[in-house]
Amino acid sequence: MDTVIYSASPLKVFSGAIIGSVIIFLVGLLAAFAAIASNKRRSQRVTRFLAGCSSLILFLACGGIAISTYNSFQNGDKTVQVRLEEKNEVTEKCNNTYCTSYVLDTTDGSKYYVFGVGKDVWDVMEVNACYQFTYYPVKPLLAGYLQEENAYPDLYEPTGEIARIEKISCL
Repeated sequence: MDTVIYSASPLKVFSGAIIGSVIIFLVGLLAAFAAIASNKRRSQRVTRFLAGCSSLILFLACGGIAISTYNSFQNGDKTVQVRLEEKNEVTEKCNNTYCTSYVLDTTDGSKYYVFGVGKDVWDVMEVNACYQFTYYPVKPLLAGYLQEENAYPDLYEPTGEIARIEKISCL
C-alpha cells in the first residue's frame, strides 16, 4: 500500500527560485532608477556609475536564475524507487547562527541519492523502508560547459527539488 508523505505542485516546488528572482529584479530596478534619477552633480558620477553597474549585474543574475529554473522545469521530473539507508541531521555555522539541514541518504541498489527535506518529513521517514521520490533534477545554466566530469557517474546522482514522496513496499 502506497502512502503519500509529501506532495507539492510545480509552482510550489519552484516558488523559492521565482520569488528570489523577482526580488533580485526589483532591487535591480531600484539600482537602475538610482543611477538614472540621481542628482547630476559631478561628485555623484561615480555613485551613478556604480549603481548602473550593480543594476546590470542584478539583471544578469535574475536572468540566469530564471533560465536555470526554466531548464529544470522543462527537463521534467524524475521518479526513483529507493531504500532509505540513513537519516542525518546536519548542523553547520551560517554567518553568526547555526543552520540545521535534514538529509536522507538513499539507494536504489546501484546508485546513491541524497535528498534534503524539511523537519516534518524527516521525522516521518523510517530507516530501511522503501520510498518513491519524484523530483526535478538540478539543471544548472552552464552545466555542460563548466561542470567537471563526474568520477563516479554510475554510483551517485545529484537530486533537485522534491515534488512527491511516497512510502512503498520493498521488493
